[in-house]
Amino acid sequence: MANETLKSSLDPACIRLELNASTRDGAISELIDLIHAKHHLKNPEEALRVVMEREQKMSTSLENGIAVPHGKADSIDHLLVAVGLKKKGIDFKSADGQRSNIIILILSSTARVGPHMRCLAEIGRLLQSDANRKKVLAAKDAETVYEIMSCTEM
Repeated sequence: MANETLKSSLDPACIRLELNASTRDGAISELIDLIHAKHHLKNPEEALRVVMEREQKMSTSLENGIAVPHGKADSIDHLLVAVGLKKKGIDFKSADGQRSNIIILILSSTARVGPHMRCLAEIGRLLQSDANRKKVLAAKDAETVYEIMSCTEM
C-alpha cells in the first residue's frame, strides 16, 4: 500500500541523512531550508514562524525516536515534507524521554486540512513499525529513504 500523500509531498532533495543541527530549533530551521532550496517558498520566515509557534504550544515528538514538527501557513500552496535523520538524536521533549532520530517536517496550507491530516496518518502508520524505522535510519542515500517513506510494503 503506497503512502500517496507522502510520496507526492516529499522529494529526495528534501531528505538529509545526517542533520547538521543538534537542537530542535536548528533541525526545524535546517529542514525548512531544504524545502525552500527545492520549492522556493514564498515566505520561508512565515513557514519557520508557524512551525516554531506550533512546537511552543506542544511538542511534536512522538514516541520511538520520531518527531513531526509541522505548521500551516497562508503562503504555502500545497503540502511539503522534509525528512532529517540524526544518529545521536535531538531533544524534542518527547513524552517517552527518547531523543528523536527521525524528524519529519510538514508544511501545509491553512486552506486545506485534508492533505495535512492524511500525511500525519501515513507517517504514524509507517513509523509505528520498528522494522521501518530501522530501514530509514540505515538508509545509505536519500532515494532509499524516499522509497521507504513512499511505500509501506518493502
